Amino acid sequence: MATKGDARSETDQKHKRKSNSTYKSAKETKEDDEAVNGSSPMDTFQQQALEILEPGPDFDPKVAPKTGEEYLTHMLYERKACPAVVVKKPNKNRTAAALVENFKDENAPLKTITYPGMRPTKEWKEYQIKDFDDTREKVLLLRLELHRQRYDQTLEPPLTGDPIAWRKFCQENPPHLKTILRFSQRTLEQLLEFICDWLRGGEEQEILQKISAEDPTPSTSDAASNDNLFPTSIDLTDAESWMGTWLYATLSCLHLPIEPEVHSTLRDIARVCIRLRGRVPAETAGKAVPYNLFILLIAKAFAQMDFEEFV
Repeated sequence: MATKGDARSETDQKHKRKSNSTYKSAKETKEDDEAVNGSSPMDTFQQQALEILEPGPDFDPKVAPKTGEEYLTHMLYERKACPAVVVKKPNKNRTAAALVENFKDENAPLKTITYPGMRPTKEWKEYQIKDFDDTREKVLLLRLELHRQRYDQTLEPPLTGDPIAWRKFCQENPPHLKTILRFSQRTLEQLLEFICDWLRGGEEQEILQKISAEDPTPSTSDAASNDNLFPTSIDLTDAESWMGTWLYATLSCLHLPIEPEVHSTLRDIARVCIRLRGRVPAETAGKAVPYNLFILLIAKAFAQMDFEEFV
């Protein structure tokens, strides 16, 4: 007569046989994958969808494939013919002058510009960098708060490519946060390009004014006909203080990281500021302060460290 323990043992054995027939070991599963895919999962990382035949002894790579299978075989043949590492041999015909040209210092002409005023002190530079970083942090926190409050960004001014309209807008409207926080990154980048052009235009007008003072012959050039768009001189502490204010606000609100094109625009602004600073007379050295500030910010806050020697 079967006992209760014998019945339980028989039940366990049946369950074990059922489990063995239903589930496979990891080794058996791996062997099945290799049989189906032709290689281990570590070789393919994905299950092979189509079977690709290896090129046989009668395979002719010059014959165009006629079917999908033949095309895959051609692809496999060409892949095996590609080298794992490709090395470009150096051109021995290049002259030393050509090699020097690749490492030419683009800021070399700026180093010849003399600056009659005093250079900023270390304490002044540290204070300006800290103040700028604090401003950027406040803008970031405010953006996060507006995002949590689902601030309506649809009121952003239309993106326009008219520099005259932008210049009029910036002259008549201070860069309040309620205005500039509605600008997208692309709008800020475009505004930065406009400000760079305005600074260049003012620089050109200063040069033309100096030339006309030396040569009274009237000029008919296009640059001289833009008096309504560009001032005869740039003074970021007085008449064009709005331009410096908008430039500082735009730099404070730029989203990081920025694109290489924006870095190029920042470098152009730094170069223009260095040239304009060199034209500031010694008796009005205070007018060079905005130029020193923007050269410093571009060098330190935006990692253009080669401009640090100019401030």
